[in-house]
Amino acid sequence: MDDNFQIQEWVVSPKLNSLRRNGKMVHLEPKVMQVLVCLAKSPGVVSKEKLMQTVWTDTFVTDDVLTRSISELRKAFDDDKKNPRFIQTIPKGGYRLLASIEQVQSLELKESHVSCSGSSLALPEISSKPSHRKIWIAGSALALASLLVIAYVIGRNTATPVPPGRAMLAVLPFENLSKDSAQEFFADGLTAEMISQFGRLPSDRLGVIAWTSMARYKGTSKREDQISRELGANYLLEGTVRRSGNRVRITAELIESGKRDHLWSNSYDGNLEDVITLQNRVAREIASEIRVQLTPQDEARLSVASTVNSEGYDAYLKAKLRFDIPGTQAMLANMEHLRTAIRLNPGYAPPYVSMAVMNRAMASQGAADPKSSYAAARSLLLKALELDPDSSAAHRELAWVEWRYEWNFTEAEKEFRRAIQLSPNDATSRDTYGLFLKSMGRFEEALVQSRESVELSPMESFGHTNQGSLLALMRMFEEANAQYEKAAAIDPRQPYVYERMGPVLLMQGRNADAIAVLEKARVYSGGQQDKLAWLGYAYAVNGRRLEALKVLDQLQKIAEARMYVSPLHVALVFNGLGEREEAITWLEKAYQGRDEYLVYLNVYPEFQNLHSDKRFQALQRQIGLLQ
Repeated sequence: MDDNFQIQEWVVSPKLNSLRRNGKMVHLEPKVMQVLVCLAKSPGVVSKEKLMQTVWTDTFVTDDVLTRSISELRKAFDDDKKNPRFIQTIPKGGYRLLASIEQVQSLELKESHVSCSGSSLALPEISSKPSHRKIWIAGSALALASLLVIAYVIGRNTATPVPPGRAMLAVLPFENLSKDSAQEFFADGLTAEMISQFGRLPSDRLGVIAWTSMARYKGTSKREDQISRELGANYLLEGTVRRSGNRVRITAELIESGKRDHLWSNSYDGNLEDVITLQNRVAREIASEIRVQLTPQDEARLSVASTVNSEGYDAYLKAKLRFDIPGTQAMLANMEHLRTAIRLNPGYAPPYVSMAVMNRAMASQGAADPKSSYAAARSLLLKALELDPDSSAAHRELAWVEWRYEWNFTEAEKEFRRAIQLSPNDATSRDTYGLFLKSMGRFEEALVQSRESVELSPMESFGHTNQGSLLALMRMFEEANAQYEKAAAIDPRQPYVYERMGPVLLMQGRNADAIAVLEKARVYSGGQQDKLAWLGYAYAVNGRRLEALKVLDQLQKIAEARMYVSPLHVALVFNGLGEREEAITWLEKAYQGRDEYLVYLNVYPEFQNLHSDKRFQALQRQIGLLQ
C-alpha cells in the first residue's frame, strides 16, 4: 500500500508522511506512518510482535516506541482510546484498524515500499558531520524535478485538463521537520529557489505566485481552498524538509484546488552530494512526457547546478529572506551577510545581484550617496552577468541602473525585456518594467505589466500600490483607491503604501485624508526624507505654510547629518509653497546630482505647473524625456 488511501474522512499519504482532512494537513514521523500502513495492510488484529519486527527491523527498541506511535496516531485522528473509531487496542493481542479503507488514485513517480513483510521506508541514519559544500543543490534538484513533473501534470490532456486561460501554481513554504530551528532558512530558501525555477516556464501556459506573496503563508492554519481563493491558484505545491549534516529528506506534493485527489507526490532521500544524480534520473523519466513546451535554451538553464560553500549560502539566504525588513540598520546587516556570501562563494552570482539591490535601495531611501551607490551596483551586476549571463535578476537590476541613474532609456528597456524573456513569471521584473513604462508616459503598456505583476504576487503590497499610482495618473480613481485598500490590508504598516496613497488622495481633493496617510508614512518610516517631503508638499498645497517650512528645516538637518536628501524632494515642497524659482533651482541641483527620481519628471502631476517653463523643458531634454 504505497499509494494514497482514505480512512473515513482522512486522506493518508504514506510517501509524504501526512494525513489530510478538509484542507488540514497533519505530518507524522516516518515510523508512526509505517505503523499506520502496516495496520491498514493487515485486516484484523496485528500483533505487537509483528508491528515491532516490521517497523523497527534490526533495531533494538522497547515496546514503548510502539505505544507512543499508537498514541500519536490517536492524537492525529482525534481518536478516543476508550471509545475508539479508528484504532482499537486488543488486550494481550495487539491493535486493529476499525475504520474502512478506500484507495485514492494519484500520479506517482517513485516506488517506496512499506509492507508488513519486513521491508520499511525510513530516513537513513543521519550523520552529525557537517557538510560545507553542495547544500543548495538539494533545492535546485527538487526544483527541476518538481518543475518537470508539474509541467507534465498540468499540461497533460488526459487526466488534468487546464482550466480556461493559464493555470496558476502556488508553492507553499516547505515545512521544516528538522529538530534544528535554524534550518528554517534552508526550508524557506528551498521554496524560494523552486519558485524562481518555475518562473522560467512560459508564462502563457503556467503562472507562478511569487515568494513575496507565498512567504505570508508560512505556518498558516488556513485551509487549502481558502489559500487557493486568496491567490487565484489552481494548483498548490507543498512539502517538507528534514536536514541534518549532509543528509536530507525532501517531500513534495501537488494538489489541484477544489479536489481531494493528489495529482503527484515524491520523496527525495539521501546524501546532498548525490542529489544531482537523482535530479538527472527523475528528469529523464518524465522529460519525454512534458506538455509545456521548453526550448533547448530553457532546458539548459533549468539544468544548471553549482556547488557552493554552505556557510556562504546560508549568509546569502539570511539576507534574501530578510530583504523586506525596513530601516537603514537592517539594510546594513543584510549587506554584511552578503559580503560573507560573496567572500565564501565568489563564483556564485545571486549574492552579487542582492548586494547591488541593497546598494541602490540605500540610495533610494536617502541612506547613501547615489553616485557611489549606483557605481557599486553596476560593478556588482556586471560581475553577476559574467558569472551567469542568463541571470534574469541581474538583467532586471541592470535595467534599473540604466533607467534610474544613467538615463539610458533605450538600454534600460532592452534589459527589462531580456529579464522578462528569461523569467516571464517574475513578478518583480513585471512590476519594475511597469514603473519604467509609466515614467515614459506609456500608461496602457504599463498597466499590462502591472496587472501581470499583481496576478503573480497578489499578496504583496508594493504591486497593488504601484498599480494604484498608475491608475490615478490615468484618472481611474475608483480602481486606484481599491488597489490602495488592498495594499493597506495586506501590509498596514508599510510606509510606501501611504507615501503613494497620499498624492492620489490630493488629486481627488481629499486633502485631510491625504495628510493623515502621509503622516502615517512619516511615522512608520521613522522620518525618511522622501516621506517627509511628500508630507511637506501636502501641507503646502493645503495652506499650512509653517508646517511645510518646518519640513524643509527637517530635510536640511538630515542633510547636515551627512545623509543624502533628494533635491527633487526639496523642489517638491518649494513648488507646493508656490515658490517657483526655488523649485527650479532645486530641480537643477537634482540634475547635477543625477537624482534618480527625475525619471518621473514628465508624469508627476505635482510639477505640471512648470511644464511651460523653458528651464524645466531644458531639464527634460537633458534627461532625455523631451526630444
